[in-house]
Parts: sequence; structure tokens; C-alpha cells
Amino acid sequence: MTDYFKYETLGKDIIIQAGGGVHGHPDGSLAGARALRESVDACMEGIELKEYAKTHEELWKAIEKWGVV
Repeated sequence: MTDYFKYETLGKDIIIQAGGGVHGHPDGSLAGARALRESVDACMEGIELKEYAKTHEELWKAIEKWGVV
């Protein structure tokens, strides 16, 4: 299942519950918040997270730490 498929299925009216994932980012909470925003942007634009992360360092580091579901 692709990230875009999940967005396509669920729609944009969702709640993202984030806490430890943001604060546990290797570069701190601000970088974690940026990574979360970048992941939302990627999904809204229909771009796979790993592809988008190639040009977005905070997202890349988050994926390196936790992977992609």
C-alpha cells in the first residue's frame, strides 16, 4: 500500500496524533515537527515518502530511524 493510497482512501480530514515521534527525532523536536510537516506535504502532493525524503533532510533522518509503515 502506498502512502498516497492511504491519503486517497482516508482523505485529508484526518487527525495526526504525534508526540514521541516528533520529540524523538535524532535532531530534536523542531526537526521532528519539520519531518512531520514534510510527510504531510509529500502525501498531499502524491509523492512517495522515501522519494520526497531525498530532498528533505529532516524527513530522511526520521525514516532512517523509524522506517515507513
